[in-house]
Amino acid sequence: MSNLEIDDMIEVDLLVDPKIIKETLSRIGVANKKEKILYPSCYLYPNFEKFYIVHFKEMFLITRPDGYMNLSDEDIARKKSIIYCLLQWNLINIHGVERDDNGKITNVPDYLKPHDKFVFVLRSDEKQFWDISHKFNMNSIIVPE
Repeated sequence: MSNLEIDDMIEVDLLVDPKIIKETLSRIGVANKKEKILYPSCYLYPNFEKFYIVHFKEMFLITRPDGYMNLSDEDIARKKSIIYCLLQWNLINIHGVERDDNGKITNVPDYLKPHDKFVFVLRSDEKQFWDISHKFNMNSIIVPE
């Protein structure tokens, strides 16, 4: 994948303040438990009043012409699993998700499958004991309005 189009990304509807989603995403990813280092996998990407959950490698594709060309199927599966977690926790919603009367997810659209890749979730009360190492600096992007 050499470039990324908006249509290729998964748009989400926010059910809580964006700050809560950003903080939650900062605690989900790949962990080195021995060293207590967490590498967050995904970010909340705002674009013209819409929001997307994107893998950090997708952020390189969005923000740099030469991109970060090694986005793998495993990266995409991890992103889908993270989105599914956010759905289950009622932080976001996406088009095509079906819920029962109690809000429990009963069906997800095909583009979110598979969503069974293991992801590490750091509890918020343990965050102070871990080094969170971001591979992408979200402060470096210019957000369109």
